[in-house]
Amino acid sequence: GPEADRAAFVAAMHSASGPIADAVISQWGPPPFAHLLDVGGASGTWTLALLRAMPSARATLFDLPDAVEQARQRIAATAERERIELAAGDFYQDELPGGADLVWLSAIVHQHSRRHNRELFAKAYRALDRGGRIAIRDAVMEPDHTAPLFGALFAVNMIVNTESGGTFSFEELAEDLRAAGFQDPELAVKAGDMSSIVVAVKP
Repeated sequence: GPEADRAAFVAAMHSASGPIADAVISQWGPPPFAHLLDVGGASGTWTLALLRAMPSARATLFDLPDAVEQARQRIAATAERERIELAAGDFYQDELPGGADLVWLSAIVHQHSRRHNRELFAKAYRALDRGGRIAIRDAVMEPDHTAPLFGALFAVNMIVNTESGGTFSFEELAEDLRAAGFQDPELAVKAGDMSSIVVAVKP
């Protein structure tokens, strides 16, 4: 059923992104943070990579209940487990847990319309402490949306397979972040695949 399908998907995502996560985070060199909120964190891959990069920080991983159960099993064997709290919920319906100074959205925005992304960015804004940051890891397109090729092909796939998903340019993401209240959006990492990172600040 759908839960088994999602479990298989999460496991595949974990094995696909585990090795690259540390490399992406080190290329970025994350700004100092004390409390990470990983939204839709599923496998825990990015929570773990970010906590390895910031040994004094703690994290809250927020995802659907079955994904949180999988994350619990995967995190149990790690050195970082004492620093991670798991929170079950649906980011479409629920507010996000507060008190974070870094909200991480990995591979989420391409699944949604810009309207949905603005709603999610607004929730992230409310969950963040003042001076906190949102970081979005995803495919980020050139303004004309034809490059990078990976993102252009991926967008076609999303248009065919989702109601409203697509890939966005930095300019579009920046506009949607500003609409939610964020300031100083920047393309912190530019990559040809899903590992571009856009960052903005809650004033």
